[in-house]
Amino acid sequence: MDRRKVKTIKSIREAFAKLLQTKRYGEITVQDILDEANVGRSTFYEHFRTKDELLHLICDDIFDHVFCHTLSPEAHHDFSHTDDYRHVVEHTFYHFEEQKGLIKGILRSEGREIFVDDLNKHLHSLVYDYIFKVYQCTKFDEDLLVNHLISTLTELALWWLNRDCTESPEKMAEYYFWLIIPVLTAKD
Repeated sequence: MDRRKVKTIKSIREAFAKLLQTKRYGEITVQDILDEANVGRSTFYEHFRTKDELLHLICDDIFDHVFCHTLSPEAHHDFSHTDDYRHVVEHTFYHFEEQKGLIKGILRSEGREIFVDDLNKHLHSLVYDYIFKVYQCTKFDEDLLVNHLISTLTELALWWLNRDCTESPEKMAEYYFWLIIPVLTAKD
């Protein structure tokens, strides 16, 4: 993609993210995004069909980094080249904390369902790529276990964000494992 397109998409994305922190999703119009990004209507529609599509892109931006399997070194939480599922969960909470203004804006609005659905899809890979490498469950069906692991982490993250991230990411990761370890068995 050429630089102008990348710059335009970035401008639109940043404008929408800024608006989400001050207005409810349902109140934001495409015209609001155009005005904030200083782009024309045809430019917006060249890249996005709807603001839902734009919200999916923003969610993907958040989740693609959080759940990237080759995490690059970061200033205050370097989890690069780790297969430790506990650190990956902690990393998830760090990024939610960094993006809490944007995420809380999304969660206060009609965009909540899109965010939660996208989060659950990404958590599915976290469960299989990290947790199932170390643990298994012989007590009940795997689909039920996956649902439990994903919904527990989703609800814990939503609870934490609603409380303005008052606990540390390390503590939240610890809470998560306190909630799920009783149903898991270490693999041999």
